[in-house]
Amino acid sequence: MIKNNSFKNSNKKSIESLLPIYLLTGENNWKIEKSISRLKMRFGDDSERELNFQQFDFLEVSVDDILNVCKTLPFLSSKRLVIARNVHKLSNDELEKIIEYAKSPSPYCCLVLIAETVWDNSNLKNSTRKIRDKLKNFIGKMGKVYDFRPISFRGLESWVRERCREREVRINPAAVYLLTNFLGNDLWNLESEVEKLAIYVGKGEVIDQKTVQLLVAGNPDINIFKFLDYLSEKKESEAYSSLRSIFFRTKPGKLQIESLRILGTMRWYFKRLLKIKSLIEKKIDIKQMGQILSAKNFAIKKLKNQQKNFSKKDLRNCIFYLLEADEGIKRGKQKAEIILETLVSKILNI
Repeated sequence: MIKNNSFKNSNKKSIESLLPIYLLTGENNWKIEKSISRLKMRFGDDSERELNFQQFDFLEVSVDDILNVCKTLPFLSSKRLVIARNVHKLSNDELEKIIEYAKSPSPYCCLVLIAETVWDNSNLKNSTRKIRDKLKNFIGKMGKVYDFRPISFRGLESWVRERCREREVRINPAAVYLLTNFLGNDLWNLESEVEKLAIYVGKGEVIDQKTVQLLVAGNPDINIFKFLDYLSEKKESEAYSSLRSIFFRTKPGKLQIESLRILGTMRWYFKRLLKIKSLIEKKIDIKQMGQILSAKNFAIKKLKNQQKNFSKKDLRNCIFYLLEADEGIKRGKQKAEIILETLVSKILNI
């Protein structure tokens, strides 16, 4: 009983120490979401949290309505937690309303503003940059501002090792290299795979290259992207082999669903190739390309190399072929795998 009271008192102090307003910005979605999770944990268990936790999107709820929630007294707690996403999508007039609130925020609320973008983007209009700077400065006085930047490819190795340490396992350099090359800078996917690898080897053990090849190389999402790389680079035998590998790992009753998923990913990818080709024509630099496509530098460089294998007309034809294949699978004209292999043949020979 004493431990219970002690926990509740400790939790109360934890809530009271929260600042009234935070601004979390940057393209590192993993860091942002982990920060939100830590803030939520300070509000105790799920039942306690539900009473004083609200999450909104500025694209769906007005600034006035969200600020009114912030001014509402919490229930059986010293504070309420309000998460408000997409603050960067607001107009200057709407940002002014938040600035007014930030000058004197409610002491009974912890408002967390989320902007999954580069807040100080030099490409913004002067008026927007000024208003963002103004909001950032006021939040800095009354609360805290965090800018979560993407982890560099070099930094990924230490990030992976840290995730392994948290799970009480070790990972050798070859395994780290293989894992980061398979998954790139996708932190959510990396964390999920580290979790799977750690459970497989057990606490105190070492994750080696063979384990990564066994458990990660068989991931269907990874196989789809490797298939797309081979297809975009016109590597015929590898493209067919990787596609058949996906089919081999798919249960017979799920082939149609999996084929439609592959088509959706292919359509998304070829649209990106078309977009990058347009950006190259406009002489947009690689940093701006990354911002426009929400992609890391290494991914942009790969896309730039792959688009060289296609003209704009070729890419538009590919997208048309994808739509044809989608319709063919949905109408059951042929087996899904035959339709996809025919599609691959058309793209390779374009």
